[in-house]
Amino acid sequence: MKTLKLIILFLLVHTFFAFADDYDLLVSTYNNKNALIHVNTSEFEKNSFVVTLNIEWVNGDLKPVKDEHSVLAINKQLLKVYPKDAVSTLGNVKISEFSNNQIKIKFYANPHFNGGKVKMDLYLIYAENEDSAKTGQWKKVLYAQPKALRVSYFVDGKKIKDVFPPEINITYPTPKKKVDVDFPVISDKKTEVYITAQDKSGIKSIKINGRKAKSKFTGEYYTTVSLFTGQNTIKIDAEDNMGNKSTTTFDVICTYQYDIQMNGGKFYALLIAEDDYNDEYIADLANPVKDAEIFKEVLLSSYMFDKDNLYLLKNATRSVIIQKFEELSNNLNENDNLIIFYAGHGYWDAYKEIGYWLPSDAQSNSNSNWLRNSTVKDYIGAIKSKHTLLITDACFSGSIFQTRGFKGKQVVAYQKIYNLQSRKGMTSGTLKEVPDVSVFLNVLIKRLKQNEDKYLPVSKLFATMRDAVLNNSPNVPQFGTIQGAGDEGGEFIFIKKDAD
Repeated sequence: MKTLKLIILFLLVHTFFAFADDYDLLVSTYNNKNALIHVNTSEFEKNSFVVTLNIEWVNGDLKPVKDEHSVLAINKQLLKVYPKDAVSTLGNVKISEFSNNQIKIKFYANPHFNGGKVKMDLYLIYAENEDSAKTGQWKKVLYAQPKALRVSYFVDGKKIKDVFPPEINITYPTPKKKVDVDFPVISDKKTEVYITAQDKSGIKSIKINGRKAKSKFTGEYYTTVSLFTGQNTIKIDAEDNMGNKSTTTFDVICTYQYDIQMNGGKFYALLIAEDDYNDEYIADLANPVKDAEIFKEVLLSSYMFDKDNLYLLKNATRSVIIQKFEELSNNLNENDNLIIFYAGHGYWDAYKEIGYWLPSDAQSNSNSNWLRNSTVKDYIGAIKSKHTLLITDACFSGSIFQTRGFKGKQVVAYQKIYNLQSRKGMTSGTLKEVPDVSVFLNVLIKRLKQNEDKYLPVSKLFATMRDAVLNNSPNVPQFGTIQGAGDEGGEFIFIKKDAD
């Protein structure tokens, strides 16, 4: 019975098309709702025209019926235009407005179209009511041949006005089109920016980051753009001779590092090396003093450290270490930078969760001369430096701070991270013993010697060290913030001395 009804419907449609004009179409839904569509088109003005679909609901005999619920809309995803791209609609919505009695859709002549006859195939969809339409419950409709409503329109080319903004194409530096890929990288503090711009009425002006661009005989526009370290957004503004404007932006990464303003700050270092212990039950170590002396020489020869501000304590007692901490807390100011280095025995009391350094006068049967990690942390918090970096090459050294992640690929202005106070730590291992021959310290010194950058943040230094230490020793090196000592997110930066 259903098949018979569809056959009768298509016969009715075929009969109807025998005497209907080109803009009439009968559509039917699968629940036996029929609509007679009549098309009107507006005059061409303001570079556009409107196609209006008047909907009349009818029965199988093409007699008008009352239907206040059913709605129709145009599926804009299936819209076809001949010639291709002669006209278009604005916006990214998938369907037109929906209605029970009238649908309007506006078309704009594209700037490259010279005028002439345009044909548009409009595909209709149906919903049982407005609520179904709003929730996307659309259904196809049945057509007679052809399978769409074809509307013809003549566009007078003389009336086409340029209402479209210029098309901008960036030729250098080439922007990335995908969000998940890296931005173009510029190593200088400035870059040339080249673009091309096209428009039917001609280009009136191009501005790049607010500056008027120069033009070349090849049709390119260019200017020089100053960059700051890190991610930069470059903005291009274009205007055509009809006053239409367009703007586009793209990002580049600048890796150039401007000179850091230290405001008179100095670099200090306190190197503590313990390898000769008074207590015969505490094993002596062979390398801490030797390693500390090598580290001292690298700092003095290659980086901004002065011998008068670099202190090496060899086999120091607990009281000597405390006395030097006191001197530093009294003498350093808020613009100074400090490295505290310790190499020697360490101990971690797992039951009490307390970590210790063992000075040369430490006793195996008493911890009275041991130096708690918490005491070291208190002094780090009390020393009024801009940056304090703790480097420890001792057993159980990882107990003093909580590690945090770092982004090795992130490019930031070193002045920004220098301006923020920091209290960071870099250690040779976690809560495990470290060997007397220190892979960690060997790699640290090697990287500092190999470094060719004028500015080397400690996070970047650690990133270059970590895998080498992991691959050549049983320990896991750590880098992080010393909790509760005044860190504000900055970093200690090694600054190379100028070559003689």
